[in-house]
Amino acid sequence: MSDNGIIIPQKKLIDITDIYDQRNRKKKELEFYTTEMEKLMRKLARLNHEIGVTETIISLIEQETVLDLKETIEEKRKLLKDD
Repeated sequence: MSDNGIIIPQKKLIDITDIYDQRNRKKKELEFYTTEMEKLMRKLARLNHEIGVTETIISLIEQETVLDLKETIEEKRKLLKDD
């Protein structure tokens, strides 16, 4: 404001309730993001596990260590018939 041509700056008052409200909003926001992060971490762990299982299956197939049950049973039956 001006008083005879002199500019006097207005003082801004800080309301403590505004500061409390701001803090509470930030706490709620932090809680929300923490919950979301926990959900994402569980999804990430599950996906990592699924990738590990898939890689194990691929490795077994590539190394041909997976038994063909039908083939194995037929071979055993053939051996039993020969005896």
